[in-house]
Amino acid sequence: MHKQICFQIIILIVWAAASGATALKTIVIISIDALHPAALGAGTTPTIFKEMTAGTYTLDGHSTNPPKTLIAHTAMFTGLEPGKNGKSDNKWQPGKQRIDRQTIFDIAKHHGFQTGFFYSKEKLGFLVNSAVDVHRWSREDAIDLAEAFIRKPGRHFVFLHVSGLDFVGPEYGWLSPEYMEELSYIDEYLTPLIRLVKAQKNYVIIITGDHGGHDKIHGSQHPDDYKLAFIARSDVMELKNIQNTRYSVADLKGIMDRVLK
Repeated sequence: MHKQICFQIIILIVWAAASGATALKTIVIISIDALHPAALGAGTTPTIFKEMTAGTYTLDGHSTNPPKTLIAHTAMFTGLEPGKNGKSDNKWQPGKQRIDRQTIFDIAKHHGFQTGFFYSKEKLGFLVNSAVDVHRWSREDAIDLAEAFIRKPGRHFVFLHVSGLDFVGPEYGWLSPEYMEELSYIDEYLTPLIRLVKAQKNYVIIITGDHGGHDKIHGSQHPDDYKLAFIARSDVMELKNIQNTRYSVADLKGIMDRVLK
């Protein structure tokens, strides 16, 4: 019951009105793998920080249990926690069964969007279903592929998964100088994409993550491993302040339901 109440509150707070939904041209959801909310700031991530301050955000996001990449993203896509969404492990290989639940892409496709899914870890291919028009796995070029897709004519719904921190964190430590340097690089790399979306007008941009980490560890029961940020900005929808509001990765699908209603 507590989880359901929390979900309803976040939806009401984030989206004050959905009257701009029919005018939406572009929806971009950016998931930065292993992003710890404490790493975000004007000096380290000027582009993301600008979206935070101009839009609305919470740094009190919460991942799945366990807080691991594929498990968390499956919850994002389906709105269901592990055990109910068909994925309770963190593994998948091409040729294996893919997701059989309705996802955020089904919602977007129903509302006339061209859908694109660009991801930096092959196992996220588990989340591809018939509602995804274009999908590509690329360790290096996922951001470029998403930008090229958005430049095509039409209305676009994009989920972009960005890797990098998930490799630097285990090697050097979360919030280490090397981790912060990698995050600054990601922020700079995302800048042209975000500028493009905003220049086209009628957009919703969401920036979030799947899990955090501590020391050189993630996926454990440590509180920092569950932490994540949720940032939203739009030029056609009224967004209310959600600072310090609790957010769960499983809330994302409900938010998309509300945006496109």
